[in-house]
Amino acid sequence: MKGSEPLAITDTRPGPDGRKRGPRAPWVALPMQVVPVVAVSALLLGGLGLWSMLRSRTAPAEENVRTVFVPAPPPPASVYDTLRTGETLAEVLDVHGFSPQDIHELIEVVREYKSPRSFRPGVVVRLTGPPGGQAEQVLLQLNEDSLLALEVQTGGWASDVVTVPIQVDTLLLGGLIESSLWYAELTGEVERLGEGEFQEYVYDLADVFAWKVDFTRDIRRGDAFRVAIERELRPDGTVRTRRFLAIELRNRGRVLSAIPYTRPGGRRDYFDVEGEALRGVFLRYPVPYRITSGFSNRRYHPVLKQYRAHRGTDYGAPHGTSVKATASGTVTRAGTWGNYGRMVAIRHTHGIETRYAHLSSIAAGIRAGARVDQGQVIGRVGSTGLATGPHLHYEFLQNGAHRNVSTMNLPSAPALEDQYMSEFLVSRDAALDVLSGVALPAAASDFVGPAVAD
Repeated sequence: MKGSEPLAITDTRPGPDGRKRGPRAPWVALPMQVVPVVAVSALLLGGLGLWSMLRSRTAPAEENVRTVFVPAPPPPASVYDTLRTGETLAEVLDVHGFSPQDIHELIEVVREYKSPRSFRPGVVVRLTGPPGGQAEQVLLQLNEDSLLALEVQTGGWASDVVTVPIQVDTLLLGGLIESSLWYAELTGEVERLGEGEFQEYVYDLADVFAWKVDFTRDIRRGDAFRVAIERELRPDGTVRTRRFLAIELRNRGRVLSAIPYTRPGGRRDYFDVEGEALRGVFLRYPVPYRITSGFSNRRYHPVLKQYRAHRGTDYGAPHGTSVKATASGTVTRAGTWGNYGRMVAIRHTHGIETRYAHLSSIAAGIRAGARVDQGQVIGRVGSTGLATGPHLHYEFLQNGAHRNVSTMNLPSAPALEDQYMSEFLVSRDAALDVLSGVALPAAASDFVGPAVAD
């Protein structure tokens, strides 16, 4: 019996004198009786002794206490494995000691979220359980932004999708151009860039200013830029999303600004400091690379070894480079077409058609009748058809006639509407304030004036 429990009526513990005591009710339960005065006096005189006796009767006897240490069970151990080329998820589970029945049950649960055969090499699997025992938890990478958590329970495996936590930050960069945008001398928070991350920003920056600057011809040594970028970062440091908060580009002595703004229910566009749109109805080029062969009525063909008209523009670009639609429209052809190799043709308004040829692949969903948006990736650079190496052959036709898009004066998109200007100006000032955290790089002989609208 615990020392803190009251004495029961059946208590027969030894008393202080070591002798057994019979059953006895607690003293507080004794019935009221008439007690002689002598007895009362004796009780009063001996009160201290009686109190001591009662305490000795009701207080727990002192016992020797021995502390026993019970070792805690070892913490669960986790093992990480990676899906290899030609390996299935079932084979990974088999390697880690799962029974055929468990493997079958796990695969069936996974199938509710994603086809087990669609997992690609490099997918990470974490298995957790008691050291040396069977794993009781499996964490499987569904995609870059979500994980599938599986845990053994009575009657089977429970499952739940866990979203990868995202951290939002702001990155400030500046760049001084020596030869091209790709090889700019970077300043600012360069140490926070991931591997290959800046090259992605080059594509984006070229797209923003595609109708103000021809990056294949107009960029000069001493040109510079500065950008404020908002990023969503995964725990492994990779970028989930990115968007410019503000951009300034110095080109041939002028400083161009780009401020993003989204109309209610509309698309996100870029405007200069006065609210004029930077985007044109057509992008100037579908890939941000140099022109290797321009529009010509008489060009020597390197494969056919003869002179013939070249009714388009060739852009030298690495194999696999993304090709973007220069304007919104409807796909009229997507597939192999003679000397064009793999190609995509898009019909636009005002009788205009664009063609993208020699592609290594065509993007998913790009087929005749599909609607595409300006800037949407429609394929990747290749060398299919009559081509000596990887490049993009781009054609621009109006009412069925080939036109030299490099010399055409195509209109820009409309300026921002008046009803949005007050909100835009507040957004613009806040964005430029963030951008002021990094300087616009300048060569020693350069003088950089304030931002101006182009």
